[in-house]
Amino acid sequence: MDTQENIIHTSVSNMIDSLRDAIILTVSVMFVLLANIRITFLAAISIPFTYFLTFLGMKLFGFELNIVTLTAVILAVGLLLDDTIVVIENIDRHIHLGKLPYNAAVDGTKEIWLADFAGTATTVAVLIPIMFIGGYVQRVLRQFTVVLSIALISSYIISITVIPLLAPKVLKAKEDHNLLERFLLRVSNLLLEPLRDFFVYLFRFAVNKKFLFIGPLGIGLLLISVRHMPLVGKDLMPPMDTGIIKISFETEPNSSISRTEAITNRMEKIIRNVPGFRRMATMVGSEPGVISFGAERTPQQGLMTVHIADRFHRKKTIWQIEDELRDKFSHIPGIRYVHVYDFGATPLSSITAPIDVMIAGPDPKVLNSLADKAIKRLYRVKGIKSISRAWDMSKREVHIRLDLEKIVRYGITPKQVASYIMGAFSGEKVSILRVPGEDGYTIRPRFKGFQRDDLDDLLTLNIRTPKGEVPLNEIASFRVVKTRTSFTRQYLTPVIDIIGYRATTAITHLQAQVNKVLKGLPIPSGYRIYQEGEVKHMKESFSRLKMSLIFALILLYFSMVPIFRSFVHPLTIMVAIPFAMIGAIWALLIVGRHFCMPASMGMVLLSGIVVNNSILLIDFIKSAMAQGKERNKAIEDAIRIRVRPIAMTALGTITGMLPIAAERALGLERLSPLAVVAIGGLIVSTLLTLLYVPIFFCLVEDIRARIRKYKQHV
Repeated sequence: MDTQENIIHTSVSNMIDSLRDAIILTVSVMFVLLANIRITFLAAISIPFTYFLTFLGMKLFGFELNIVTLTAVILAVGLLLDDTIVVIENIDRHIHLGKLPYNAAVDGTKEIWLADFAGTATTVAVLIPIMFIGGYVQRVLRQFTVVLSIALISSYIISITVIPLLAPKVLKAKEDHNLLERFLLRVSNLLLEPLRDFFVYLFRFAVNKKFLFIGPLGIGLLLISVRHMPLVGKDLMPPMDTGIIKISFETEPNSSISRTEAITNRMEKIIRNVPGFRRMATMVGSEPGVISFGAERTPQQGLMTVHIADRFHRKKTIWQIEDELRDKFSHIPGIRYVHVYDFGATPLSSITAPIDVMIAGPDPKVLNSLADKAIKRLYRVKGIKSISRAWDMSKREVHIRLDLEKIVRYGITPKQVASYIMGAFSGEKVSILRVPGEDGYTIRPRFKGFQRDDLDDLLTLNIRTPKGEVPLNEIASFRVVKTRTSFTRQYLTPVIDIIGYRATTAITHLQAQVNKVLKGLPIPSGYRIYQEGEVKHMKESFSRLKMSLIFALILLYFSMVPIFRSFVHPLTIMVAIPFAMIGAIWALLIVGRHFCMPASMGMVLLSGIVVNNSILLIDFIKSAMAQGKERNKAIEDAIRIRVRPIAMTALGTITGMLPIAAERALGLERLSPLAVVAIGGLIVSTLLTLLYVPIFFCLVEDIRARIRKYKQHV
C-alpha cells in the first residue's frame, strides 16, 4: 500500500525530539555563557510561557503540528531567548549598580524595552511579505512565517511582563557563586574578554581608515562571495530521502501481459534483497474497458512502489540504493527502459520530472527523430541518472481497411465488424461474478493469449453476417505499421517529453549542461525545443522570493525610522545585512547545500535577525552620546558592554537551529538549508557587526557634521 502515514508519524516524532534537543542545547549554552544558575533559570522559564502563547495562536489560526510548523517552533527556541536575555542582562546590570531589585527591574526594562521591541518588530516585519506573496512559495512557507511571528511576538510580551515580575525574586545584588559558576565565569571571560578587547582595538585602528575597511576589505569580501554563488547551485526544493522508491518500467513493444509479468517477477526478486526492504506494491498494465486520466498503462508498462527503512536505520542513502537497482535491472532482458527514482523527487506532483525537455511540432515522425538526437546528447550530462521519452514509433499496429462494397453485400456495418474484432481481443463484458465482501469480477470472453498474438488468427476471424459467417480477410485488407506508443499534446500541439531523473545535483547545474549539449541541435522550421519540469517553477518561485526580500527590506527600514526618529540611522543598522549574506553563501558552499526556496527564506529571515545586534549597539551609542559622552568613547563602551549579550543571543539562536541544520528529523532535508544559511550568516555578521556598524555610524555622523557646518557657513 502506497501510504505516507509512516513518514508523517516518524517525521513528527523526530521533530519533537529535535525540539527537545534544541531547548536543552540552547539553555546549556546560555548557562555556560552566563555562568549564573539564577539568570539561566529565569531565561528558561520564558520558554514554556512563550510556547503556551504560540500554540494558542496556532490553534486560533487552525494550524496543526507538521514538519513546517514544527520547524518554525524549533527555530524560535534560540530567537525567543534573545528578548529575554537582553532584558535579564540589563536588569542584572542595574542591580549590580546598587539599585534595589524592584527598581532595577523597572529601570532595566524601561531602558531596554524600545530596543527590544525594535528587534522583534524588524524580524516580524521581514516575515510579513512571505505571508502574502502567493504561488507555491506562499503555500509552503505561509504557516512557517505565521507561527514564527506568533512565537516572536509572544517572546517579546513575556520578556517585558513576566520576566520583570520574576527578576526581583530570582536575581540578587550580592550572590556567592558556586564552584561550577566560578569556573564557567572564568571560561566565559576567557573567551569574551579577548574578543571584546580585540574589537575595541580594531575600532580604534579602523576609525581613521574608514574607506580602507569599507572599500577594499568590506565590499571586496562581499563581491568575492557573490562571485562564488553560482558554485552553490540552485534548486526549487532540496532532494529528500523518504525511504520510498518508485520504479517505472516498460518492456519491449507488443510484449504480452504474461511476458511483462515474468519480467516484473525478476525485478521483485532483486528488490526483496535490498537491505532494509519493508514492502512493495506493483501495478502492471490497466484493466480493459476502465477509463483513467493520466495513469493508464499499456500491458508493457508497470509501476512499482518500494518501501525501505528510513535513513536513520540503514547505511546507504536512497540514491545509492537506486544506483544499485538501476545496474541490476539493466541486465534483465526484455526491458525497454526503467526509471528508478525516489518518492518526492519533484516538489510538486504536477512536475513530471526534475529535467523535462519538450519538443513541439506538427509531425510525429520529425518529433521522434529530434528526440533520438536530443537523447544522445543528454547522455553526456553528468548528474542525470536515467533518461526516457514519453513515446516513440516502435509500437506495431495492424491497420484494417474494409471493402465497403463487400460489407454492404453481406448486410453488415463497419461498427459491427469493429465490435467483433474488439470482442475477440479485449473481450466484451457479459456478466459480473459476485463474491461476498468483494466488488466482484467482470467476465469478458475473448481469444486465448497465443491467438491474440497471431496475425493469422485475426485474418481468419469469422464475422457473423445475415448471409452466414465470413472470414475477416474476405472483406478487408491488412497492413502492419509502426506508430506512436502514446499520444501527448500541450496546448493542442503534438509534443514529445524527454525526462531525466537526478540524485542530488543542483537543478541549475543540470540545466546549464542540458542547454550546452542541446545547443546547436538543428531544429526545423515550425518546431521548438524548451525546458519544463522543475526549472520553470523554480524561476517563478525565486522571482516571488526576490520581490518579498525587497518588500521585507523596505518594511524593515520603515519599521526602524519611527523607533530611532531618524531616516539615516536605520541605514547604518542595515549595514549588517550584506555581511550576513557573505556568511550565508560560504555556509552553503562548506556544507554542500544548494541555494533553494528554504535557503532564500533563510536569507529573508536573516535580514531581520542580524539587525538586532546592530540595534543594541546603535541604541546604546545614541543613549551614551545623549548623556554627554564623546562619540568614540561611547562606541568603545557599547562594544565592551554589548559583546556579551550579542554573543549570547547569536550563540543561542545558532544552537537552537543546529538540530534543523543537522537534519535530525525525517523530512528536514527539505528545510535544513534555511538553518544553514541562518547559522552561517549569524556567525559572520555577529563578528563583522562589532566592527562595521560602528565604522558606518562614525562615517554617517562625520557626513552629518559637515552638512551642519556647511549650512552654518552658508
